[in-house]
Amino acid sequence: MARENCVYCGAPLSAKVLEAAALAAERVLQSKSLDHLEAAARGPTRDQTTRRYLIIDTAGTTPETLARACSISVWEARQWRAASRYRLLKVSAELPDGAQESGFKEIGLTFLALPEHTVAPARNPIVLESVDLSAAPLQCTLRHHAEAPATRRELIEPDVALIVSASIKRERVKDASSLRARADSRLQDAFLVHLHLKKEARPWEIDPRRTGYEGASLASAHMSTLDLVRRLSVRAPHDEAFKTIVPALSLGADPPSDLTGLKKTAKGAGKEPKVIVLDNVAQFREYSAWRGAVGKQRLNLGSG
Repeated sequence: MARENCVYCGAPLSAKVLEAAALAAERVLQSKSLDHLEAAARGPTRDQTTRRYLIIDTAGTTPETLARACSISVWEARQWRAASRYRLLKVSAELPDGAQESGFKEIGLTFLALPEHTVAPARNPIVLESVDLSAAPLQCTLRHHAEAPATRRELIEPDVALIVSASIKRERVKDASSLRARADSRLQDAFLVHLHLKKEARPWEIDPRRTGYEGASLASAHMSTLDLVRRLSVRAPHDEAFKTIVPALSLGADPPSDLTGLKKTAKGAGKEPKVIVLDNVAQFREYSAWRGAVGKQRLNLGSG
């Protein structure tokens, strides 16, 4: 169990211990069986390789070089550069300095190869429950895990390494058998913001549906979130490139509260199919995880 306090004495746990617990929880969730879990706990053997994220820096090379390296047209290479600076080419279990990466080096393509352990913790963000905009520095209430007690933390603006924001797409269908069918209605698009901090493995997630604002704030949580992003982006880079990615909808982990109250009519009781919410939150969190890892590596190297 990953929690903020020791289950025996209640003492607060260090950030290093919390990170290790989060990684262990991730392994449990991804394990298909006890044998699979035990093999993961033993670590990789000589015959095993960890997954690696191969990411291209589209701004670090010419469209012609990018087109030749990735077997695409020059026109498409220009579209890649216009859409985002960093593009995830693939996730694989290849050994470091594989044939493809060696070819990239010969061509002169700028790329990064990140091991999965630098990305995995960031897939599980820390949700902010509230933000006090009138405090200096900003005061935030957060929970490291759903069962952990709420804690108060300062948000030091220079500690923000990267801001990643996106409009989240949501749809609903009436039962599991119709997941691939056209949704019967589209819900209002939501908005998520991840704050990647320089010394935190997991980003802080702001969701206007769940994050409240204390002190003097604008009329709505959404407008307050946009105002906070503008304020923080004066110091930290802001990535909005997720909007250029085609949404991949899956079962929503955090369905909107207004759907939980849906009731069946008396006439159709027992006949109305279950409403299922689909969204691309998981896709956004995966994008934010590797993008945050890139941002921190670039920050450590002293580049953009």
